[in-house]
Amino acid sequence: MSGIRTMVALLAGCIAVAFGQSGDVSTPVQTPIRMIRVANGVMLGMVARKALPEYPEEAMLKGIQGDVIFKIDIDETGKIVLNVPVEGDALLVAASEDALREFRFLPFLLNGTATRVETQLGFHFSVKKKDGAASGRVECMTSIPDRAEFRTGVIHENGVLVLWPKKIASVEPQLPAELAGKPGAVYLKITIGADGKVQDVEVLGGDEAFIAPVVAAVKQEVYEPQLVDGKPAVATTESSYHFGPRN
Repeated sequence: MSGIRTMVALLAGCIAVAFGQSGDVSTPVQTPIRMIRVANGVMLGMVARKALPEYPEEAMLKGIQGDVIFKIDIDETGKIVLNVPVEGDALLVAASEDALREFRFLPFLLNGTATRVETQLGFHFSVKKKDGAASGRVECMTSIPDRAEFRTGVIHENGVLVLWPKKIASVEPQLPAELAGKPGAVYLKITIGADGKVQDVEVLGGDEAFIAPVVAAVKQEVYEPQLVDGKPAVATTESSYHFGPRN
């Protein structure tokens, strides 16, 4: 069966807060957007130039290895303008900071306007010893452990628009046999209820043959419930679903 990759591309539409048990919904949040919070996997697809850290010799000899993770800000031109280490050995962090200066991303566009981005970026360091000699390897992390500050899908009071609501459960679309191995895509706007369940699915575009099975699967998705000021919230997000032959 065709593989599927789902990616939350934009958090769009209104976000409303539900109060109590009455079901009443307040006026949509109208916080000016100054920064977009984007998942690591999305931003890695927008890398224009990158560099890997040089493995510190002292760390290699001591067998120091593991992950180094940064919280980074990317300006409207795609340059990293702020990095804050949130995990990693001090020697590995220092080496990684040098590499971050060489990173460049494509500008992140929101409604056609380049927007500042907050995301995570990490490197995995590993040491291999053989016959008394040590060699080190560094890789850019393609998946970073989930953190609470990157889970929600709401506009925070500081104006950060979050793009990565955490999906708790999903099912793979059941494609008919004639679509097996064929390329296709579907673009949707999804309304996530205060309980985390999908309330509504709107088709924005895509290949007609794939739409019905994708929509049927998306309606069964469940997300981590969203909170605004401690109250359940309704969020609208957009997703793209891509199909094609497995590599």
